[in-house]
Parts: sequence; C-alpha cells; structure tokens
Amino acid sequence: MRCSPSTAPIRPGGRSGCALWSETSMLRDRLPLVTAAELRSAFRKVGLDSGGTVYAAASLAGLAAMADPAPVVLDALRATVGPLGTIVMPSFHPGFRYEGLFDPDQTPSRSGILSEHFRTRPGTVRTWAPPFNPVCVEGPGAGGLSAISSPTAFGPGSVFDRLVEIDATVLLIGCSFHDGVSHVHWLEERHDVPYRTWREISGQVVLNGKTITRGWPCHIRRPGVELHAGVVGEQLAAAGAIRQVDTGLTRISAFSLQDFAAVLDPWFGRNRECMVLL
Repeated sequence: MRCSPSTAPIRPGGRSGCALWSETSMLRDRLPLVTAAELRSAFRKVGLDSGGTVYAAASLAGLAAMADPAPVVLDALRATVGPLGTIVMPSFHPGFRYEGLFDPDQTPSRSGILSEHFRTRPGTVRTWAPPFNPVCVEGPGAGGLSAISSPTAFGPGSVFDRLVEIDATVLLIGCSFHDGVSHVHWLEERHDVPYRTWREISGQVVLNGKTITRGWPCHIRRPGVELHAGVVGEQLAAAGAIRQVDTGLTRISAFSLQDFAAVLDPWFGRNRECMVLL
C-alpha cells in the first residue's frame, strides 16, 4: 500500500516512513550495479578457478543496487568453481552458548545474508559438531566435510583444520579480514592464547529427528578483552599472499590457506597477543 500524507507513519525527526524508504531507494539507485559477469571475472582475477574448495564470507552492502544479490553472488561463485568445486561458508550459531539448542536443518545462520541464503539452498549440508561454529557445504566435498565431528571448533581434526590441510581458498566478498577470516581462531587455538579460556558448553542438538545432549569445550574470550584481527591481515598482505580486486563498491579478496599457515603460524607463535587492543 502506498503512503499518503495522512496515513504515513511519522518517525523521530519528523519524516514519514515512506520518506525514509524513498531516500533509501534513491541512495540504492545511485550505487553502481555489478553484474554476474563482473562478479565471475573478479572471482577469477583473485585466483578462483574450476575445482578446489573455497571458503567464502561476505557482506553484501556494496551490492545493494541489485534487487536480490545473494542468489546472484552464489550462482556466480558456483559458475566460477564449476561442478567439481566445493563451496564452504560459515553458518555460525553463537546463541548455542545461551539457548542450548541447535537444529542443523532449522537454526538460522548468524553469519550474514549470503550465508543464510546458502544454508537454505538445495544441495547444501551443514555440520553440527561443535554446534556454535558450524559451516554449510555444497559440492563434491560436502559429504566428507559435513561428516566431521571434532571436539573443538578450530583445533586438530576440525573442519577448519581440514580446510588448511586441503589448501582451501578463503574468499572475502565485501568484508574485512577482521570480519571474514575465521581461521584467526585456528591460530588462537593452535597457540593457546592467554586471553581466552576453555569452558564446556552443553546443550541439545537435533539430528535426524532425535535430540542428543552433550557438551563441547569452547575457547571463550576472557571478560574485558577486546580484539581486532587487522594486524594479522596486514602481515599476510605484506607477504604478498592476498589477491584483491574492486568491483563497484565491493572489494573481493582471496588467499590460500597453505599460504596463511606458512606465513602466520610461526609469526603468531611469537606474537600471541597481537590482536589485543590496549
């Protein structure tokens, strides 16, 4: 229903809801429209090609000129890696720590719009152990990755450890290193950083219609500690390991997890508190 001067709801500051919607629409119209072909070209320029495994994290704000960017981005990504490629995305559920319930088929992803769209896409499967840091997977490698059940989220035998072993590519679509690179937690677990402590988180997980109750150790940040991973990204960039290209207002970056480990594992071991904000 269109708003009229007499029916438009008034928001703080005196502008109607329709006025705010109109302003937002005008701003969106001014954004550059990125096409699917341009996305595919950008993905190839940062090193993606047919086959292999890609771990993608995204913020779609720079693609807001699209009416519905999530399926366009996913289709472009699938077209780039081809039928032999495997796509992995975070599908985290930090609320498990407080709610104590996780259903891989029903619990929404808290890792962004693209992640949630990917979760509901036909053919996508989701990991469940531990339930606070699951991922979603689509492609030939989905069966093997989704079958992983590890004692911790980022330690030996975890999905994230496996992604390093197979040299997956990390792809950042419009998001920063700090916001998109979950493997900084792989470094933190690996080097047992002093600003985190282990705590068991227990709850219920629904699997194939049955509910199980169990606990997992979680590497929890100590109270009062603030972190930023930008300094870790700067080290990787200084080593020349990050490839990036701008498409419209969206920066697309990628790097190999073998390069990530080779550059950052020894450095992080000497600088375990480098992410702590003083």
